[in-house]
Amino acid sequence: MIDIFNQLETRLQVCSSHCKIVAAKHIPELEADIDRLYNDSYIDEEIYQNEIRSYFDYSILDKHPSIQSLIIIATPSTLIHVKFNINGLFFMSTIPPMYSDKRIVNQRIINITDQLFIDQGYHTFPVTLPKKLIAVRSGLAKYGKNNICYVQGMGSYNRLTLFASDLPCIQDSWQNMQMLDRCAHCKACINYCPTGAINRDRFIISAEKCLTHFNEHMEPFPAWIDTSWHNSIIGCMRCQSNCPENNNEDTIHRERKVEFTESETELILNNIPFEKLPENLKSKLYALCLDRYYLQLSRNLKILLEQKLY
Repeated sequence: MIDIFNQLETRLQVCSSHCKIVAAKHIPELEADIDRLYNDSYIDEEIYQNEIRSYFDYSILDKHPSIQSLIIIATPSTLIHVKFNINGLFFMSTIPPMYSDKRIVNQRIINITDQLFIDQGYHTFPVTLPKKLIAVRSGLAKYGKNNICYVQGMGSYNRLTLFASDLPCIQDSWQNMQMLDRCAHCKACINYCPTGAINRDRFIISAEKCLTHFNEHMEPFPAWIDTSWHNSIIGCMRCQSNCPENNNEDTIHRERKVEFTESETELILNNIPFEKLPENLKSKLYALCLDRYYLQLSRNLKILLEQKLY
C-alpha cells in the first residue's frame, strides 16, 4: 500500500508535480476550520453562503464509506501572455496561473491515477473540498499573507488537484497550518494590492474586496473600484507578480504566449454568444479555459483597452 503512493510520487515527477496524502478522517476538521473563520467574522457572509458553504461537499464519507485517504497534488501552473489585435495595433495582457491549465492538468493526473490505482485494485473518487486548506494541512504548501498557496519550487504559480481513494492512509502527513516565513516581515502583497484586501495581521484576506472576486462575476463593478486597478483579462496578478517568493532562484515559472487575430478580438469585444463563435475561436478559448469566463471576457478586456488608450 505504501508502494502505491510512492509509485504515484515517482510518476508525478515526470510533470514536475508533488503530492501528499492525508487520512479522510480529517474531513470534519476541514469543515471546522472553515466554519471557525466564518464564526470569527473573517469570512464575508455572502461569500460564505454563496461560494463556500454551497460549494464544498463535506458529506463524501457518507456517500462513499470506503474512502480512507485524500491525495493532494501540486503542479506548476502556466502564466499566459495574451496578445490581442485591435485595428492593426497589438495589446498585451495576461491570464494568471491556475486559470488556463485546469483541464489539461486534471486529465494528466486522472490518466496517471486511474492506471495506477485500478491496476492495484483501488478506486479514486472526485471530491469538492477546500484544496488550499488541504495542501497546507498536509505540508505540501504554506499560506502566503495573500491567502494563496505557495509550494516549494513553484511559488504561487501552481495548480492543486485533489481526489479521494479507498487506499489506506499509512503516511498521514496532517499538520497545523503554516505561513511562509518571509510573510512575517514582508509587506509586498499588502503594498501592491489595489483594493486593500490583504490584511497585515492574518493570512485570511477580505475576499469581498479582492479584485479577482469582482472580475470573475458578472455583477457591475462597485463604484469604489478604480478601472486603473485592472491588470489581467481574468483574475488579478498584483500580489503574485510582486511577491519576492515568486521571484527567487529556487522558483521555476512556466510561461507561454497566445495571440488572438483582429477578427477574433472583434468577436470577443462584441460579446458574440460563445456558441455562435467560429469553431477555431471556440477551441482556442476552450483550451485556455476561458469558456468558463466568456461572459466576463468582453467587459474585462474593454476596461483594459480603455486603460491602454486613455
